Amino acid sequence: MIFLDEGSLFANHYQLKKKLGAGSFGEVWLARNLLADLDVAIKIYSLVDESGFNDFREEFKIAYKLNHPNLLHINHFDVFDQHPFLVMPYCKNGSAVNFIGKLSEKQIWQFIRDVSCGLMYLHSQNPLIIHQDIKPGNILIADNGRYMISDFGISRKIRHTIHRNNGREMSSGTLAYMGPEHFSETPHIVATSDIWSLGMSVVELMTGDVLWGGMGGSVLHNGGRMPSLTDKCSHELEGLIHKCLSVETWDRPSAKYVYEYSCQIIDKHKKSNPVDRVPINPAPVKESGPTNKSKDGIVPEFIKKHKTYILSISSALLIFCFLIVELIGYINKVEEQNALFKCVTLTDYYTFLKNYPSSYFKEQALEEIAKLKQDSISNQAKSFIEQNSDAAKDTLNTEVIEPKIAEEKRISKTNRKIKVKNSDKKTKESSEDIYLKNEQKIFYSCRTITDYMRYLQKYPKGRFVHDAKKAIRKLESEKMDQKPEIQISYGEEHYILH
Repeated sequence: MIFLDEGSLFANHYQLKKKLGAGSFGEVWLARNLLADLDVAIKIYSLVDESGFNDFREEFKIAYKLNHPNLLHINHFDVFDQHPFLVMPYCKNGSAVNFIGKLSEKQIWQFIRDVSCGLMYLHSQNPLIIHQDIKPGNILIADNGRYMISDFGISRKIRHTIHRNNGREMSSGTLAYMGPEHFSETPHIVATSDIWSLGMSVVELMTGDVLWGGMGGSVLHNGGRMPSLTDKCSHELEGLIHKCLSVETWDRPSAKYVYEYSCQIIDKHKKSNPVDRVPINPAPVKESGPTNKSKDGIVPEFIKKHKTYILSISSALLIFCFLIVELIGYINKVEEQNALFKCVTLTDYYTFLKNYPSSYFKEQALEEIAKLKQDSISNQAKSFIEQNSDAAKDTLNTEVIEPKIAEEKRISKTNRKIKVKNSDKKTKESSEDIYLKNEQKIFYSCRTITDYMRYLQKYPKGRFVHDAKKAIRKLESEKMDQKPEIQISYGEEHYILH
């Protein structure tokens, strides 16, 4: 552990001025940033290994992107001698611990409003961010009096990493503010776990002490009961506290509900400062009774109050009307289909088209009419042939049947020509592809002047004529640059002169 003392220099340019707090994770100091010449708060954590450092870095990336009036923004993250530290704005008003047992109910409602608003923002992130250590010591007070949540960027994984490096294993959070779900055999931490911690913090601020001697939700987990708080606060505040401290997580209200309810209470008593209120579209204020119209004469007050219900009913009516229209269309379609199936003669089909001019089965009816007409013509021709002489039959063959057969032969012959033409075209295209591939293969296999000359003879207008001529000139140039060799023989000895 680094030796920290007032006046010492930390991380080269942070001069420690005063220790603000200490815990199982490290220490918080008021320091002077010598480079920026301003006071900051530094939270210095215990020693971590390389894995712990990587976890800190990833979580800082998430926390740094969070910006909300009720969250203390983290300005900087760094590591000094294997000790991670965070640099944050210094809040000279301290934390809510300084006001335990000293706040009026009006101020407590403002505390609930601000903290629940910050939690609502954290719980809306993707992935979900659960604080897991909501308590007065982690709620700081800004210069304008607004409450801000701190320590929201350190997850359960980081806390266990620090405890492991310190040789200890313990659950995240502070015992007195941990809900019953922390003490089950299989702990399941959810968003409303922060709501339980908020409820316990409110009890401490109001009474000056935590319930059950600081044993937290373990008492409720083992069958304990909530004490009465009627003599210490209003019925509204007591009811909200009881909801927040419910044993089951699903019985507790969400952060959004707590925020909107606290805004209603504050507005109802007309004790809130509109400047302090965060614009998160809270629930509307209840008045004594609806009027016919609002002051500007545009929207009735009744519609303002019951806007959600009116929209729900309108949507339900639209869906119902749509289903009715679809059902009527389906019934009409079935009726038309049955009427079509009953049609046998041309008269039946014409009657069907008259009764259902825009029928879904109109095309089908027209096709049946065309078939019946064709069958009628064929039957008349057969009857004519049977009732007349051979001459009449020859006339019928000459004037009706033979021209039709000739026309069918002509069409068949035309179709065969088109098929042959398409086949020849495909064959031609296939031959051209083979020709181009052979040309490419021969060109890339050339190595000598003779090879390139053979290519030019075979493909005088080929794709690679220019490249072949260029290659020939290059090879001839290289041959000319070479010095001639002269071979001289003396008896059995041979000499080569350059």
